[in-house]
Amino acid sequence: MKTPFTGGGQKGFSLVELMIVVGIIGILATLALPRFQQFQAKAKMGEAKNLLTHIYTLEQSFHLDNNNYVGFNTYGRLGNGGVNCDNPPAGAMQIGFQIAPCTDANAPVPRFGYDVNRQSRSAFLATARTGNGDNNLVCPGSGVVTFDINHNKRMQEMGAANGSALTTCFRNDN
Repeated sequence: MKTPFTGGGQKGFSLVELMIVVGIIGILATLALPRFQQFQAKAKMGEAKNLLTHIYTLEQSFHLDNNNYVGFNTYGRLGNGGVNCDNPPAGAMQIGFQIAPCTDANAPVPRFGYDVNRQSRSAFLATARTGNGDNNLVCPGSGVVTFDINHNKRMQEMGAANGSALTTCFRNDN
């Protein structure tokens, strides 16, 4: 007498069972992918906010010593997709701001370009800005995402439609 418990029956899974498992995995992956992409975008935006806060701290330290703020042109990712890493701006070097690693246009970092607009001896505006189109490494295809911080440590974020940067990335995701 052959039974499944004595090893005499067939072993393995039927085609129907395998198709059901593959279908369930597909459904779970479909549900998880948008959340994973949103998590990645939040992490990348957090990186920009963190570096802007670092710039703020460096600028305040420099201001305490020199009674002046320092400005510099875009350092990191350029709007056209290129990268300015070889020659950090003098202002960035003066306050000690360095993006690491910062290699070339094909490197995955930096995702943002950073610049500081020295508005006066007592005011500045630091900006982190992504590239546009295919060069936008935070929210592909959704346009430029910008974060600003000023001398009063007021942080502002804007997406392509002057709304929240994360909303700009995921307009259809609530």
